[in-house]
Amino acid sequence: MRNIPAILIADDDAQALGVLEQILRGQGYAVSAYHDGVSACEAIFEEKPDVIIIDNFMPGMSGTEVCRQVKLHRETRMIPVIMLTGYARSREKLDAIEAGVDDFLDKPFKVIELTTRIKSLLRVKRMNEELDSAERVIFALAGAIEAKDAYTQGHTERVSQLALKMGRFLELSEEDQNALYKGGILHDIGKIAIPDAILNKPGRLTEEELITFRTHPDRGERICKPLHSIKSALSVIRSHHERLDGSGYPDRLSGSQIPVIARIMAIVDIYDGLTSARSYRAALPQGQAFSILEEEAAHGWWDTAILAEFKRIVMVPQKRLLFV
Repeated sequence: MRNIPAILIADDDAQALGVLEQILRGQGYAVSAYHDGVSACEAIFEEKPDVIIIDNFMPGMSGTEVCRQVKLHRETRMIPVIMLTGYARSREKLDAIEAGVDDFLDKPFKVIELTTRIKSLLRVKRMNEELDSAERVIFALAGAIEAKDAYTQGHTERVSQLALKMGRFLELSEEDQNALYKGGILHDIGKIAIPDAILNKPGRLTEEELITFRTHPDRGERICKPLHSIKSALSVIRSHHERLDGSGYPDRLSGSQIPVIARIMAIVDIYDGLTSARSYRAALPQGQAFSILEEEAAHGWWDTAILAEFKRIVMVPQKRLLFV
């Protein structure tokens, strides 16, 4: 957040806009003012203010539509929006709430009420930004872990994109899709607590080493658990090594005990591992990788329905040979 909070205001009533601008500048805020929704919306994405105060009924684009656009985009959706209203309980207000308006202020407003609400929303925005900063640290940590092994570089990004693609194909909820994307990046973050001698061992792990290695999902969950913004992905991080027959780890879950998003991640994670080069083997062709996954699914490890759908969206059609 800036040293001087920036507030963007928009109202087609020039007199009301001027009064509001004067009040806010008097309170020490940096203010930019606009007379229509289209100009305000364009400015929001360019300026990224700390708070938006907007009237609903404006030419070109209503305040509700401006808010809807703001909340749709990752870089602006956390900006709090206060809507100036001249109505109480109405269809328009319900539409505004659905669009993501954070607070309402009835006209004519009291200065003390306006400034109090701005300060409150600025505090909330500051806390959200602190959480976002912590999330960035966690993601950077995940990247640092991956970078230690030349053979796994790019694995988490590929897994997260494939899992997200699968979530969209299956029309999962936005929360589940977000969990798949973040879980894909963070699913191996617990490996930071595993000794390099185990992670990089070229041969088979001993039983003791295997027990240590299999603690990484639990450790990863504990690393990410304090962050509310990653909460939905915790089941992916913890359970992506579980198997339907109960032979997986760390909790030996079986069947429907394993969340669908964790079942998706398990398949995507194994697929990427098989189709990527490793120190002990070359990358396997898609067809061979799916043959292995299907054989393991037949043993009761993976969800056969999810595997079939995943194969549909991943397999690259073979080019036809043209005979002249």
